[in-house]
Amino acid sequence: MTDNLTIYKQIYPSQCAKLAELGYRSVINIRPDDEHITQPTSLDLASASQQANLAYQHLPFYDERLSKMTVEQFASFYHACPKPILMFCGTGARAKLLYQSALMQGLL
Repeated sequence: MTDNLTIYKQIYPSQCAKLAELGYRSVINIRPDDEHITQPTSLDLASASQQANLAYQHLPFYDERLSKMTVEQFASFYHACPKPILMFCGTGARAKLLYQSALMQGLL
């Protein structure tokens, strides 16, 4: 989306080292745990991110529950995280919605 933020689909712990090699410095996971049986847990992703020297934040939400508080929390994470950031959800659609909502509210 920008030089500071890439929006992507589900990532896996085995990809964290490669993300760091590509220059990413942070990961924001907005996917709730247990949304799909094959997805890794936030704990597993946090551990792999830490091992790859990536900052990690988890802000789970379902798109029908996108609240002002969620948008504000994302903006806070965005400003605090080292850039560039990779933000993801299952398909990327919710991540894009969250980013656009924060941008439209003037929080980014």
